[in-house]
Amino acid sequence: LDSGEELRADAVIFGIGVRPNTELAQKAGLKIGEKRGIWVDRYMRTSDENVFAVGDCAEKTDFFTGQPSALRLASIATAEARIAGANLFKLKRANKGVIGVFATKVGDLVVGMAGMREKTAREAGFDVVVGTMETVDKHPGSMPGATPLKVKLVFHKDSGKLLGGQACGGVTVGELVNVIAALIQSGMTADEIATFQMGTHPALTASPIAYPLVNAAEIALKQM
Repeated sequence: LDSGEELRADAVIFGIGVRPNTELAQKAGLKIGEKRGIWVDRYMRTSDENVFAVGDCAEKTDFFTGQPSALRLASIATAEARIAGANLFKLKRANKGVIGVFATKVGDLVVGMAGMREKTAREAGFDVVVGTMETVDKHPGSMPGATPLKVKLVFHKDSGKLLGGQACGGVTVGELVNVIAALIQSGMTADEIATFQMGTHPALTASPIAYPLVNAAEIALKQM
């Protein structure tokens, strides 16, 4: 520490963030965005239409608000690369903005989220309702290896559209938040999620009568 005191630890985690490397872009006279990234349009073109930028150096736009975003993830970069690659000779794909999809594993616990949290949605001015569901990721719950699973979904009260979701439990959470991300980007409503058809298997998923996304949506619908 600055005081000279030494602390013993099993691990040290540095959370220092990232800063886009825009030195070359600035030398080339390209526009820089509010979040210090290289400004790009929805086709990943910079202020020079013959130059494209993707990845951590490129500015991001929030999917929900249209405002600049500081999100930088490998999954975002690869999506941007697919958009830019398709647009090199003819504009075919547009970037709808970043929603943020995360998952991590600490010991046996997996946590993940996609889109907005309840707090950030309210701070952005959305009137929201929330549905939560607790179940297990196999059925019946006595199946070997069954793990408790909890899901929370955040919906826009007026439109019914899904704004975000969080999950915690076992390894199934990693792909479950990807499903939540797909539902968000497709603009699905609570009613559509409550009636969408899913595939279930005793050794692989929650029960079809206790499927967390469907049941959380049903709970949210009662508040609309």
